[in-house]
Amino acid sequence: MVGRQIERPRERGLTLVELLVVIVILALASSVVLLNAPPSRPKVKEDAERFAARLALAMDEAIATGGVMRISIDAKGYQFERMQAGEWTPLDDDRIFGRRDFDKGSLAKVEIKDAAYDNARALGGEERPDAAEEGDDKEKTEIALDPLGVQTAFSVRFSSADGAFVVTVDEGGGIAVNADA
Repeated sequence: MVGRQIERPRERGLTLVELLVVIVILALASSVVLLNAPPSRPKVKEDAERFAARLALAMDEAIATGGVMRISIDAKGYQFERMQAGEWTPLDDDRIFGRRDFDKGSLAKVEIKDAAYDNARALGGEERPDAAEEGDDKEKTEIALDPLGVQTAFSVRFSSADGAFVVTVDEGGGIAVNADA
């Protein structure tokens, strides 16, 4: 019997070199994606946008229910209150309108756009008669949210090391969030 040699099919697969080339290509592609990804959003911008959204909801709530609400802003954060039985009641248990603290490192400064204050200042007055001293623990600004939709114009400047953003509310209840220089 003549010896026949049986050919076995050659095994197919990746060599180590081919595998390493694929890994290098994937690494390069992922580094390009990471380098071109947008930077993370600053926390101060999130604070400003969250404040504006919650304020818009509170203004809509006041109009829809016909009840008077107000926002109380202090150095640490803000909360919404509702007039009930002749006194202001904080809405602490409410998920939307409950107390919200600012992110650590964020500062908020409220400026009420009041024509009487502007006139007094133009005539030589220095500051609002009801303004609290800087650093006063009791410094709190309270702004009523009118159920008729007419609003006291004011702005809140949020600032931190990451940047600054201003939330502006006009007399008609329009709210805008803009970067501040």
